Amino acid sequence: MNVWYVTALLTGLAGSLHCIGMCGPLAMALPVGRFPTAQRGLVRGLYHAGRLLAYSLLGAVVGTLGQGLLLADLQRPVAIGAGVWLLLWVIWAKTLPGGFHASAITGKLTASLARLLRQPTLPHMAGLGFLNGLLPCGSVYVALAGALATPSPVAGAAYMLVFGLGTLPAMIGLNVLISRLTPLTRQYLGRSLPVTTVLVALWLIVRGVGLSGNTSASHSGAIPVCHGNGVLLTAKGQ
Repeated sequence: MNVWYVTALLTGLAGSLHCIGMCGPLAMALPVGRFPTAQRGLVRGLYHAGRLLAYSLLGAVVGTLGQGLLLADLQRPVAIGAGVWLLLWVIWAKTLPGGFHASAITGKLTASLARLLRQPTLPHMAGLGFLNGLLPCGSVYVALAGALATPSPVAGAAYMLVFGLGTLPAMIGLNVLISRLTPLTRQYLGRSLPVTTVLVALWLIVRGVGLSGNTSASHSGAIPVCHGNGVLLTAKGQ
């Protein structure tokens, strides 16, 4: 797997562990008990499929922006800037008031989630997952910063899809993990996201610096062409 996608996978895993570590017993499970036993696996599958779809769509949007930045020869400073921003965000989060939330966005999404929960159906479970994937979340912000360094909508969607897949092990085993983890272990898990954020930030900065060699193409009359996973080729004018 491409190293860049490994960071997405690790961000998803660390983000889900961070959620378990911070939320503990307060973490909410799906209302699978309201469905027949034969449908409960399908319920979980639809929920997680909805989450992955939301992440992928967000990644496609951010990847489109990344493609525009690449073509405008701005992806290098933006990648470095995103890395610096993530480092500052880790420091800022330590002093952030506990009540800080994106209340306007969260309020609308949670109201929609509540409406779907009142009448749980199979389509509503997919909708719950989709809306959950859109909720403001630190790990999603970190992943989107990484997706910004991708060169196309498809690459951005793939990056966020891999991020979502990284969340599956912990989220599927949420109830079991919460019941078996000690408070001290949860405290350590709560630190996993900041550590991963720093790693992604450093990788963004290194990636941005590494793109500096490609900027010469734009100053020599060459046309930048996006190809593959962030590789910049050039086409000379005749």
